Amino acid sequence: MNEKRKNMIILTVCAITLMLASILGTYAYFMSNINNDSRQEAEVDTGTMRLRFADNGEGINAKLMLGESITKKFTLENTGTLDATVSIEWLDMINTYTEGSLTYTLSYSETEDGEYTEIVSSTNVPTSSTEFTSTLVPDITIPVGITYYYKLVVTLNNLNDIDQTEDLKASFSTKFVVSQPSTNRKYTLTIDPNGGTIDGSSEIQTLSMNVGDTYELGTNDTTGYRKFEGWRVSGYDSTLNDTTVTIGRSNVKIEAKYGSFKIQEAVKAIENGETPKYVNATVPNFSNVATTDEGVFAMEDDYGTSYYYRGAVENNYVKFGDFYWRIIRVNGDGSLRIIYDGTQGYANGARDTGRLAYTGKAFNAQHNDAKYVGWMFGGAQGVHSTSKTQAQTNETNSDLKTLVDSWYKTNIVDKNLGDKVADVVFCNDRTTPGKAATGWSSDTGLGYGSNYTAYGAAARVGGPWQVSVVQPRFTCPQKNDAFTMNDETKGNGDLTYPVGLITADEVVAAGSGKYGTVNSSYYLYKGSWYWSLSPFDFNGNAYPFIVPTSGSLYGYYASSSGAVAPVINLKAEYVKTFIGNGSINNPYREDGTSI
Repeated sequence: MNEKRKNMIILTVCAITLMLASILGTYAYFMSNINNDSRQEAEVDTGTMRLRFADNGEGINAKLMLGESITKKFTLENTGTLDATVSIEWLDMINTYTEGSLTYTLSYSETEDGEYTEIVSSTNVPTSSTEFTSTLVPDITIPVGITYYYKLVVTLNNLNDIDQTEDLKASFSTKFVVSQPSTNRKYTLTIDPNGGTIDGSSEIQTLSMNVGDTYELGTNDTTGYRKFEGWRVSGYDSTLNDTTVTIGRSNVKIEAKYGSFKIQEAVKAIENGETPKYVNATVPNFSNVATTDEGVFAMEDDYGTSYYYRGAVENNYVKFGDFYWRIIRVNGDGSLRIIYDGTQGYANGARDTGRLAYTGKAFNAQHNDAKYVGWMFGGAQGVHSTSKTQAQTNETNSDLKTLVDSWYKTNIVDKNLGDKVADVVFCNDRTTPGKAATGWSSDTGLGYGSNYTAYGAAARVGGPWQVSVVQPRFTCPQKNDAFTMNDETKGNGDLTYPVGLITADEVVAAGSGKYGTVNSSYYLYKGSWYWSLSPFDFNGNAYPFIVPTSGSLYGYYASSSGAVAPVINLKAEYVKTFIGNGSINNPYREDGTSI
């Protein structure tokens, strides 16, 4: 969230729950139903205590900007016949704000206008999405016939370098209650794996404990993009030392905390020459399909190191130009490579032609020459090539390039979005490594005319002839195939617009598995087959790679009718300003973009 946006978050403390239904989404509201009566009497073992709000109000009604505070005054009066010791508690509290957004202090005085002494310094209001009881202050002793005066100050904090987007729709509600002294009671310890598992169990555990009791937390295990970061402790006076919980004078909730790969943070790290957080350090087995969320991995590209998503990931949605996209990878220069995914967000595994910009389109109507595997090629349509150099001269657009260029002009340029798109290499790898690399006995390696030829990616994706090596790459082997628009340092400068298609290498890295393997679970599966940018072979017909209806990788002749999912790259400086967390309901997007 940018600073201007953050400063617009407003906190409202109010006892009227119904107000929340009519709030504008620009603001975050803080609802506190602080005791429905202006006073409350509590019987304890040693006497009677009366809690009274100084303003006789049922709650707090105020609007706070980030960084501002609101004060609520109340009194505790001992109306019994003996000195009394009690605790004041948050009762039935719900707080869905970001941890640390809401803090409180409590001070008291023996006279209403006297000097107040702080008895609880700045403390986080415990967070919980379900009703929760926690001690506000324990074991206050008030002599018989005496009244103490209290000031509770609640602050809505502006958390530096923390995305508080979720606070826009957060809520807080609570009551107060006067209870028995905390040291005389048992307390509930709640342990919430929060989507992970503790010693193999994902269930929430609830235990009854005494003050001073300890509990040893088990091992928390997670997979995918959520990475365990430790534990969040909610509850007055309880402590956590490594994995040992010591019970204080309050119910306590221990909740697993997670971090995840966020593109805004990743881009900043790349610009600073650092490795982004939450990147898997291992190299996956690319032969295997990725049917679950395996997270983010690293691979060298033409600009440095790419960070690519793999498997059934659910945090790589982008909303841009009225379309939904899925992130393929963060490029080594910090730009963001995204693939078209429709005018709405689709869940992984959804079969829908709405996820494609076009259906029924040929890569090239002509297909009887090796040159037609090219995004561009030498000579006119219908004229046979007589050398590899001629076949791979970037002179004439393929039919699909012409179509994708037209789509880009209509949907990006004409909507004044072109300044947000980066000029980054699209690799149409037409290298011809020969039969020793591809495993195809008919491979001449000549790459022109009617000569049978298999291309570079065919030697890297595990089939159909060579099955022992499955090793995708993000670097483009020859500059002539590195399609760019203006950049002639990394690329060829031959594009009309900075738009292309996904490569076979990117499909394998994303989790398709080796050539011909079925995978309908990972994020690139669309239910209809669509074109890739990578040449496969020429065997009487030009065959580019496709992503078939099975979600696998396959070669298909260029003149067949396939679907199209354009790929673009967003500039790093634009991506850094995004809000959202990449989920289907909160996609990465420009501030102000509707979802």
